[in-house]
Amino acid sequence: MITTPIKDNGIPMNVLLTGPFGTIGTRVLNELLARQHRVTCFDLDNKTNRKIAASYGERIRMLWGDITDAASVNTAVTGQDAVIHLAAIIPPLSEEKPTLAEKVNVQGTKLVIDAIAKQNKMPLLVFPSSISVHGFSNKRQPPCKIDMPLEAKDNYAGHKITCENLLRTSNIPWVIVRIGACVDALNDKIGDRAAMMRHMFSLHPDTRIEYLHPHDAATAMANAIEKPEAVGKTLFLGSGKNSQTSWLEFVNITPRAMGLRDLSSDDFGIEPYYTDWMDTAESQQLLQFQQLGMEAYKRELAHQWRYKRFLILPFRWLIRRYMLSFSPAHKK
Repeated sequence: MITTPIKDNGIPMNVLLTGPFGTIGTRVLNELLARQHRVTCFDLDNKTNRKIAASYGERIRMLWGDITDAASVNTAVTGQDAVIHLAAIIPPLSEEKPTLAEKVNVQGTKLVIDAIAKQNKMPLLVFPSSISVHGFSNKRQPPCKIDMPLEAKDNYAGHKITCENLLRTSNIPWVIVRIGACVDALNDKIGDRAAMMRHMFSLHPDTRIEYLHPHDAATAMANAIEKPEAVGKTLFLGSGKNSQTSWLEFVNITPRAMGLRDLSSDDFGIEPYYTDWMDTAESQQLLQFQQLGMEAYKRELAHQWRYKRFLILPFRWLIRRYMLSFSPAHKK
């Protein structure tokens, strides 16, 4: 393993952040800026991204480009001390458009690795992987450990496994972080709401899940570029034992915040899912990131609904009926 001159002495670093305007990306960006790092953001040029980028003004260096374009990636990587590579296509789009997803997730990551390898002083690459690489680990005794077998159950997990292997066979410095279930109560952007609801109700209610607060994720990645001892490590990111629960309990956080009755286990299906409780002892020791967790998520969600819950009071029965319309188990 080739090491890299990571600056852990408080001196600002040049950091490239790909995919900076997603759920985790904006949290990571804000954390890096709070630490006075010089951040280059790399993303697709579209109206939504331009609006977000404009809100940061001159605090960031913005490069518009495509992660699948080698020339753009080489330009972005040049002169950086670290790269946090968040650009990716995630489910359900990764399953609906497998060719595009493979191009972005695998070929794009390979271009980043190749660009780093060309540098005289190679920057550290922090690569966010996923607990999904372990497949349906709920059939095993918890917690899930980092050395447990890898088993892709969808395209996205397969891409992450491929990229992890690309890193391990490269000569660049890297840190791999396998991310747990990360949802931001302060970000209500939802793509296909109907697809999300159908998926939510299809899963077994007893499925183990460990929540990762996006602030904790951002803290972990920002700390990773400042900790030389993290280089070459593969680490789980979850918010710890107090954030370990069941799928049913996690889903019911939202109805409770809205002032609705809890959903029942009978409303859910039997499908397995690749979330689980994780052994985060080593990652917490190295990265010291478990600060907020699921209780903070509950408070944030309740705060988001503090007024709206009274406005929807007369329509609670209708909202609940709408939610349960996506439950095949309830329809039976």
